Amino acid sequence: MEKQTKTTEALTKANNSVVEKVAISKREAIEYRDYKRQKKRAEIMSALSFSEGVLETTEEIRRVGERAVRLRQAAVCLPSARLLEAGEYLLRNAVAMDCVIGGNGDTLPKVKAYEARMALRLRAKELTLVLSPYLIENCKYTEIRKEIRRVRRVARRAVLKVFVDARYPKERLAQMARIASESGAQFFCVPYFEGCERLRGDLIGGCRLQVSKVEDLSAFKRLINMGVGRIVTSRGWEIFSEWMKEIEKIDFPELTAAQKPSEALGTVKEAQVLLPPPVQEKKEEKKPSNSETDYCCRLEGKDLKFL
Repeated sequence: MEKQTKTTEALTKANNSVVEKVAISKREAIEYRDYKRQKKRAEIMSALSFSEGVLETTEEIRRVGERAVRLRQAAVCLPSARLLEAGEYLLRNAVAMDCVIGGNGDTLPKVKAYEARMALRLRAKELTLVLSPYLIENCKYTEIRKEIRRVRRVARRAVLKVFVDARYPKERLAQMARIASESGAQFFCVPYFEGCERLRGDLIGGCRLQVSKVEDLSAFKRLINMGVGRIVTSRGWEIFSEWMKEIEKIDFPELTAAQKPSEALGTVKEAQVLLPPPVQEKKEEKKPSNSETDYCCRLEGKDLKFL
């Protein structure tokens, strides 16, 4: 281990010594900075494509829909009562509608199945099933499985999500995650709390974790890095704006004072490579000629003629 560390340090020192001898032009420094900014912008947009907007009760659908389109969000979560209004705008812009089924979860399984059927008729592509708190608190896992599978049969090709509140113990949430994935749900949904990403270890069969109520950029970044399948937030635009400010902090490459584009390279048009002085080849010293021993000759016909 110590030998590997010494090798790494030696290579780093060698690389730094090479970099210190290379100077780039101002034009190339600007191109490199623009490339880094463009790459960072692409990473941000890719991360936001795993997010989902939320349509509150009093919000205007056009405002939420425009933000979802600009951020390239996967879907917008909304109540079933606003499906008809939202479909006119969201479907035209290829944004999926995620309909909440069951209200607060206290409705009957037949009512939830009927709501799912009506949501699909209004062209909802995703269904979020809210489980009954009574069944969860009393550990009625058999009835929970039946309820999920019933809505799963109605959903058919639509994406089914199972939502459970985070007020329960972590052991209960882990048990519910296993039940949801075993019953055919594609997403298991919980509100954000510290350590919520650990529930991914209890999911099987391709079921992914969805975390809602993510309100700040640091939590959003952490969940993306931990491999969460979907993030639901009502502050998507604020997170995007704060994240984009990091792009402006990307400046020219870290150069020495003599290599800054604004100073030393301001008038240089082409790239300059500062190489170490060439190694001069050693010339062999000529020995003094001796007329008695040093001679030359040439072949003329068959005769060898001395000069």
